[in-house]
Amino acid sequence: MNNIEDVRKNFPVTKNLIYLDNAAVAPVHNLTKKYMDEYMEHFLNFGLKDYAKWADFTEATREKLAQFINAKPNEIAFVKNTSAGLSIIANGIDFKHGENVIIPDIEFPSNVYPWLNLERKGVKTKFWKSDEKGFLDCKKLEELIDCNTRLVSISWIEFVNGFKNDLKAISQIIKNKSNEFGKKIYFCVDAIQDLGALKFDINDYDIDFVVADGHKWLLTLEGAGFMYCSEKVLDGVHPVSVGWKTVKDALNFTKIDFDIRQGADKFEEGSMNIAGITSMEASMDLFSQYGMDFVEERVLELSDYAISLFEEKGFNIASCKDTKHRSGIVSFTTPDIEKDFLKLMSSNVQLSKRGPNLRISPHFYNTKEEINRLVELLS
Repeated sequence: MNNIEDVRKNFPVTKNLIYLDNAAVAPVHNLTKKYMDEYMEHFLNFGLKDYAKWADFTEATREKLAQFINAKPNEIAFVKNTSAGLSIIANGIDFKHGENVIIPDIEFPSNVYPWLNLERKGVKTKFWKSDEKGFLDCKKLEELIDCNTRLVSISWIEFVNGFKNDLKAISQIIKNKSNEFGKKIYFCVDAIQDLGALKFDINDYDIDFVVADGHKWLLTLEGAGFMYCSEKVLDGVHPVSVGWKTVKDALNFTKIDFDIRQGADKFEEGSMNIAGITSMEASMDLFSQYGMDFVEERVLELSDYAISLFEEKGFNIASCKDTKHRSGIVSFTTPDIEKDFLKLMSSNVQLSKRGPNLRISPHFYNTKEEINRLVELLS
């Protein structure tokens, strides 16, 4: 059994703030500092010497990331952020004039602009409309997909209200429509919200792409993300940004041979963000230490507790209360959110304001006492 006080010792931020903003930018932890210190010491004192160590380190992290979502290492590419990963997919697929992409109308801009950018190719973006509460009905998606649909891209967790989309149902709809129209319809998931908070197994779904930066629930530095590309569709996605590392014989700098790598690492065109990958390695080890069963249980327990307490105090809950669609994000409104937001922030409670709501996103290191304190300040 993990002790919450021991967990909190890994997060110095808890000494300074009630940090309930992991869906925005999360704090890093002591293990990241330890790994980063080792990285800095090496380059301070030895520079390029024994650089192969860091290449091996990168591949070890790739393997841990693959294991984290139950994928294969050759299906994992390191990217600088979610937008970069989605842009790789949008520009790498050979879209045809007249085809369309479907996205929900409540997406974060990262999962909107890469698809709107395809309009120059005659590719239309169709919006899957949410209901008045900002929740999504899979039946509407089924009606929206037509013979010209080439890809559906959604967030696993919607950023404004924390609505958890039913990936299993959606992937089945897309699979059925692919069979109906006799063509491949890709399924892409932006998993930045709650990958690191909830358990995720890629084999539970029929998903082609998953993209996530690590600076939210994965607790890494900013600019340390990854992209999953199923080996079933790897050949159909061309690396539109290429460089010395794109090819198989990458270290043979004097020989030009444009023989592109066959794995997802073909999307890594040049020198890697070793510092960011170091922080990702630290988080993979942290989650391994505590176990994702424990992490998910804590996150959902805290978000459920927040909902019950907010309702008790008469706050309006904007998040879905159905356990099927619950996540680590809880959005709510008070009679004066502008005033309350400023009051909480000035009282060292870190949270976000999204749309007409206040939004908290507690991670496994948070406590019920911290949520109690938030409510006391609002009262």
